[in-house]
Amino acid sequence: MVEYGITTLQTKPSLFKEMTVSKIVDKRKHEAIGYFISAKYEDMISDVIKKIEKKEKVEKLKRLKEHQDLEFLELGVDDGLK
Repeated sequence: MVEYGITTLQTKPSLFKEMTVSKIVDKRKHEAIGYFISAKYEDMISDVIKKIEKKEKVEKLKRLKEHQDLEFLELGVDDGLK
C-alpha cells in the first residue's frame, strides 16, 4: 500500500486517478487520516464496510446506554439521601 501525504494530494489532485488503495497521512502531525479505495473496488468491499459501520454503531449505542444507566443511578442515589 502506498502512502500519500495530504499536502501532496492537495497540490496534485490528479494522483487520485492513479490510486487504487492508499493510506492518507498528515506528515506534519505524524498521523494517519484515513484510506482511499478506488471506486472500482467498491463492490468487493462494500459488505465489509457495512459490517464495520454496524459494529461501530452498536458499540456507540452500548456506551451511550451505559452512560445513561450511570446517570440514572446517580440520580437515584442523590434522591435517596434527601
